[in-house]
Order: sequence, then C-alpha cells, then structure tokens
Amino acid sequence: MKIFGIELFGKSNQGEMLYGNARNQIRESKNLPDFHRGTRMFGFNSTDPMEMPIAYAVDATTAISMGKQAAKDLKKKMKAKTEEKISLTPKGVYEAKLLHEMAFKINTDPAYIDEQLNSFKERLNIIKVSDFDMENGSLEIQSMIIRLENRKKYPEFKSFFDQYPYAKSEKIQKVLEVNTHLRMGMVDQFVPDLPKEAIDAIQAYKKTTEKMCKKFPLFYIIADKKDFQKTVKRRDPILLAQSPFGHFWQILGAWDKEMLLLSDL
Repeated sequence: MKIFGIELFGKSNQGEMLYGNARNQIRESKNLPDFHRGTRMFGFNSTDPMEMPIAYAVDATTAISMGKQAAKDLKKKMKAKTEEKISLTPKGVYEAKLLHEMAFKINTDPAYIDEQLNSFKERLNIIKVSDFDMENGSLEIQSMIIRLENRKKYPEFKSFFDQYPYAKSEKIQKVLEVNTHLRMGMVDQFVPDLPKEAIDAIQAYKKTTEKMCKKFPLFYIIADKKDFQKTVKRRDPILLAQSPFGHFWQILGAWDKEMLLLSDL
C-alpha cells in the first residue's frame, strides 16, 4: 500500500533500489563521480531542419527572381565572412582567461559544510521513496556529498589545489557556444601526444586527490573539433580536472607548440 507515493509496511520500492544501485556504483568505482557525464555534450550543434536544402519546381520568371535574391544573399554572406573575427584557439582562450573564475573561493566554513550535507542527505531521503529517479538524482546528490566531505580536508591540501585556477560549467558552455569550432571531451585520446608538463600535472593531481579521498579525479579536454579525429597535425588542447571539492573545474594548462608529434619520435 502507498500513500503519496510512499510504500508502507516496510516493503522496499523502486526508489530505494535505485538509490542502492547508485550508492554501490559510487562506492565500487575507483574514480570520483563524473558530474559532466549525462549532461548535454558541449560543442555540438544539431542540424537545423530549417537550413536543409529544399527542391522547388518554378517557372523561368520565378527562377530569375530567385537567382537575383540568391546573388544578394551570397554577397551578404561574403561580406559577413570578411568581417568574421579570427577564431580563438584553445590556448588563446586560456591566455585570454575566458574560462577563469578570478574571484572564486571554496567555502570551507564547517557550519556551512554541515548545513549543505544535511540538505543533500534530506534530498536523498526524498529520492528513496520515489519511483522515478532513474539513478540520475541519486548519483548527482551522492557526488556532491562525497565532494562536501572532501571539502573538510581542503585546508590540509590547499597549497596544492590553489595553484590551478577554477572554472564553472556555465562559463565553459558559454565559451563553447560562442566558439563553435571548439568541443569538450574526455582526455583519453589526447594522452599519447600530451607534453610532459601536462602528464606531470595529471599525475600530481591524481596522486594528491587519491591521497585525500582514496579516489581518482576525471580529466577533460577542450580542443578544436577536428582534433578529436585522427590527425597527423599538432593538436592544441586546454586540460581540465573535475574538482574533488564540488561540481566545478580546475584548469591545469593549455599547450600548442609543446604538443608531441608521434611521427617525429
């Protein structure tokens, strides 16, 4: 029997099962939860059906009229193209500090952390009696609980993490919406040609995070869309790490000329 969606007489419900699945998934993983996974992939533009070509059957007069209009439209497009701004490279974005949250500070007040932890735990209790979580809510909330618990250890590791600037997902999304030639993705396929400096940054960030919470952080790349395909050209990425203290990012660096060409080795 249920009242307002809550199962009575101790019978487990779908929400409890989904909560347990999410909890076990996080517990068994060697990595911190990926708060970017499952969100809209940044840097992709779906094809607008209004821009698709359409075939028309027209008479000669209409065709001439359409031809004149097409010539005008082409002239406008050519003019607009000459006025286009130079596309920023990922390293250009980094050097312009377009992703940097300059005034960002992590709130480590113990009372604030405890208040937020209690709030998120209350939300988990709501999800436990819901049949419609599909694990997403549980994963997201438990991800924040883990990171808030980590925040209690922040003062001990402050000197390491403070060397990297912070970025928020909202700002990353805005930069990618403006610079449509850029895309965000996992770091894995870029690892072979990352410079030693980038590999050292990844290893140091992993080691420090593991020491703090016994889990590894996840890393993402912002690069030109064409660089996510197999290429023999030198690539140009920004390296991001998911913070172990909240759903925000740290910028580990950006490289272009330093990138390796495996064919040169």
